[in-house]
Amino acid sequence: MEPFAIRVTSPEELFDDYSAAPLEERPLSDEVRSRILSAWIDTRNERPSHLTVELPADQHRDDLASKIEEAIRYDFEETTRAARRLHVFTRSQRKEAFVAFMFLVACVLGATLVDDLTKNDAFFTSLSQGLVVLGWVAMWQPAQQVFAAISRRLSYKRYRELSEVPIEVSFV
Repeated sequence: MEPFAIRVTSPEELFDDYSAAPLEERPLSDEVRSRILSAWIDTRNERPSHLTVELPADQHRDDLASKIEEAIRYDFEETTRAARRLHVFTRSQRKEAFVAFMFLVACVLGATLVDDLTKNDAFFTSLSQGLVVLGWVAMWQPAQQVFAAISRRLSYKRYRELSEVPIEVSFV
């Protein structure tokens, strides 16, 4: 059976840099959560008995291990709850997605107008195509959020399994 472990040089590497929550409620960073999920999916045939988080021995502090275990468990429980339904945007993100979409529409309309008025002149065709690309670039972040939400929803069962896996923190 493959080991199911993650090694970090400090507890801060595990968690979201911008979260002000207490350690026990701090979300994992997207990269760490994704790596753990991928490793779990890859061990489908022989599920490991527990997840091990390895930290350097000089990081050892009283009750740090239990707080990290609690935080990882909390993160997977929250992610499981979020994955139950397809929730793509927060309120502020919906506003940003709407603005990006309207910008895309304006760029496509502008490109169409340039094409209609210039009759295939090479410079203006390039300008027209540039407007279309610019509009799609504005939609990049909202599209990425849609794909992340769909992926999270499709991984619901795996997140539920991860929320029940025993977690062990060791200092090596």
